[in-house]
Amino acid sequence: MSAAAPTDVIEAALSDADIYERIVEAVMDHRLAPGTRLGEEKLGRAFGVSRTRIRQVLIRLAAEQIVVLNHNRGASIACPTPQEAQEVFGARILIELPILESFIDNASARDLANVARILREEEQARRTQNRRAAIRLSGEFHLAIAAGANNATLEKMLRELVSRTSLILMTYQDTEAGRHEHGCGCDEHESLLEAMQARDVKTARRLMKRHLEHLQSQLSFEPDSSDSPNIENLFRPA
Repeated sequence: MSAAAPTDVIEAALSDADIYERIVEAVMDHRLAPGTRLGEEKLGRAFGVSRTRIRQVLIRLAAEQIVVLNHNRGASIACPTPQEAQEVFGARILIELPILESFIDNASARDLANVARILREEEQARRTQNRRAAIRLSGEFHLAIAAGANNATLEKMLRELVSRTSLILMTYQDTEAGRHEHGCGCDEHESLLEAMQARDVKTARRLMKRHLEHLQSQLSFEPDSSDSPNIENLFRPA
């Protein structure tokens, strides 16, 4: 009975939402590459929960197009096509410009300070050549703007798009461009923050659109090959 205790403790501590967040975080942090197989049994052992619970999380991820469910092969991280990649950036431009306007209209001093804090952390990650952290933080920068925009629907939509953007960058970002950028690009984020702090909607919209188009221009549509991670080691508690 004692051997089962650690699993029982993990299962009691982790909700389905916790497991979902851990997997999404791994995608955004580029620790789960497109095409990575997500075996229910291995995930269940890693998180200390039943396969039934893992399956429910995977179904939710599939609904958000982060995971693909195949009847014969099980679940895997989605591999976006070039057309899907272009569509995601088009969708981001469509929704992030009104999100930005709403943020400027509604953001408190605390909201602005939170965005500035994330930018400082992103800059530090770039200085230390921590590409994974820089990419994750660049996504958090955009999500923090959405959180301060006071529109839960658009925030949820953007969260899905940011996760899919991470998949797209892992698959299609030009290696040389990615090596120099380490994420979205702190200089562009800094200019955008300055416009938001000045409550300059016109300039902020122009900078956001240019920023997203710049990121899209880094796509080469020649996917890199990489080894699949050990799922159990990735999610097992230290």
